[in-house]
Amino acid sequence: ASTVDVKADGAGPVLVIGNTGDPATPYEGAKKMADALGKGVGVHLTVEGEGHGTYAVNKCLTKIVDKYLLDGTVPKNDTVCS
Repeated sequence: ASTVDVKADGAGPVLVIGNTGDPATPYEGAKKMADALGKGVGVHLTVEGEGHGTYAVNKCLTKIVDKYLLDGTVPKNDTVCS
């Protein structure tokens, strides 16, 4: 598979969420995307769960995303919600 340069030097933090049991979007892709965005830009968040789309289903994730979108609070890279 080909790759695309997604470096975002100078950009604000980008939250990239990966769900370990997502049948539609491989979990590994989220980590690769966060890494490709660069240190300090790509912020990887893991959700340990099943299904595609976990916002509002996983309370931990919902809280983190709400704070990120509403207040600009960035979680620690590699945070895990189970």
